[in-house]
Amino acid sequence: MADVVGTFGDYITQYGYGALFGLFFLGILGMPLPEETLLVFSGFLVSTGKLQFWPTFFVCFLGSVTAMTVAYWIGRKLGYPFLERYGKRLGIGYTVYKKTEEWFNRVGKWALPLGYFIPGVRQFTAYFAGITRLPFPTFMLYTYLGGLFWSLLFVTLGWQLGERWDELFDLIARNLAIFFIALLALIATWSYFRHKANVKKQLRRDQNE
Repeated sequence: MADVVGTFGDYITQYGYGALFGLFFLGILGMPLPEETLLVFSGFLVSTGKLQFWPTFFVCFLGSVTAMTVAYWIGRKLGYPFLERYGKRLGIGYTVYKKTEEWFNRVGKWALPLGYFIPGVRQFTAYFAGITRLPFPTFMLYTYLGGLFWSLLFVTLGWQLGERWDELFDLIARNLAIFFIALLALIATWSYFRHKANVKKQLRRDQNE
């Protein structure tokens, strides 16, 4: 945590909102950056008066959803070959790539908002949304709402924790990750049983015809 603050703290303090936008844009595209830590640290800077709350939230949100939108169109235009060829250069390893692909195929559009809360996964979901040609308005709805909640939650957390942000953040982030993984499992289970029910209904219709 101290390394993160030492590396990026002066940069954010010196360049302000432009630095925040750049960091979140690059992090979501695939550069290995601790986005949640940066969000909470930005909230802490709000508590010290070095940044203002609403501009901080908006710039973090804008940087993340801009990157997600770029990733969506990269996936849509260039497809799987792009990720297979350049994934490692973007910090996207093969194992996480395949797991995210399987997950996205199971839960679809819900992977977009939930993926924000799982480090190492959010960098993939927009690419897969583009690759699978998820309609852009649907992508925008789920991605932008997820990004709004994610940014607002962690910036507010850092703002409220103040000087104690580094003490409590790891515990809170760990519990949030467990919660969203459990929520994802519930959605995947529900999707599976709904799919089975739909298949049975279709079979009955075919038999009746």
